[in-house]
Amino acid sequence: MKKYYFLVALFAFAMLSMNAQIDPFEDDMESYPVGQPISQDWWTDWGCGGGAGCAIISSAAYAFDGSQSGLIPGDGTTDAVLDLGNKIFDVWGLAFYMYIPAGKEGYFNLQGEVPIGAGEWAVGNIYFNQDGLAPGQGVIDDAVGAPVNFTYPEDTWFRIVMNWNIENGISLSEWEMSVANAIVIPEGTPYTKADGTPPTSLGGIDFYSGNTNHEFYMDTFDYQDDYIDLLLSTDDFSSTGFRSALNNNILTLQANEEISKISIYNMLGQEVYASSTNTSSINMSSYASGTYIVKVNIEGTEGTVKIVK
Repeated sequence: MKKYYFLVALFAFAMLSMNAQIDPFEDDMESYPVGQPISQDWWTDWGCGGGAGCAIISSAAYAFDGSQSGLIPGDGTTDAVLDLGNKIFDVWGLAFYMYIPAGKEGYFNLQGEVPIGAGEWAVGNIYFNQDGLAPGQGVIDDAVGAPVNFTYPEDTWFRIVMNWNIENGISLSEWEMSVANAIVIPEGTPYTKADGTPPTSLGGIDFYSGNTNHEFYMDTFDYQDDYIDLLLSTDDFSSTGFRSALNNNILTLQANEEISKISIYNMLGQEVYASSTNTSSINMSSYASGTYIVKVNIEGTEGTVKIVK
């Protein structure tokens, strides 16, 4: 009998190890055919078949960087999973950008094992505008300190960062999280459900469409075997000496070093201008009146400014 249990345990560990081959990755969502479901590499699903109405969809409607993002549509069935590799040791960090149109809802939870069977909620649910009753507000309903409330901006891209410290084993693991450059889960928080139950591993993230009002987009995923800064630094960007001015429809950009990349987004999150060459002035006379977000890269340091035309 002891031999039987040993073999079962060995098999379970082998299966876990096989699935733990997900290495650190970056995904700008640009390589997938627009309008098609994504079921490859680190993208999988809750066992619903991987096609439309199940897997995350490649979309050109909005993008944080480039021209595409991943969409969870309001079909009430899409159940996409980002596989994080069933990690049971080391330090891991994940950052990505999220966009939720005004009045729409978003949702994800953290799972303890992938492939997903019956489901093992490690933390969550994590709601954005739950039931359409709280635009710009979110809540984590099952984590240490729950309910954990936070805010997020509608109709614009915002950054989500999560770090996990599993160096002392999964049962003693800790995590932290930020949303829209604000700390939501502080450093050192036990990575457990509200009742203290730890997960089997750092399995993956389930992005689910719960009803017809769910619609959210994700872009620029960065998964590392190291911590990722929870907050974007303003000090580093300030040191670049960057300044901007809009006069007579001409946007002038200046910095101490060369500006290597410029992107301009309207308030729908759509990229209306992009340049990867050193540019000091942009003619905005053909642009509609309104607010624009200008994103620049200066010698590897990124920052954004808001321009009103």
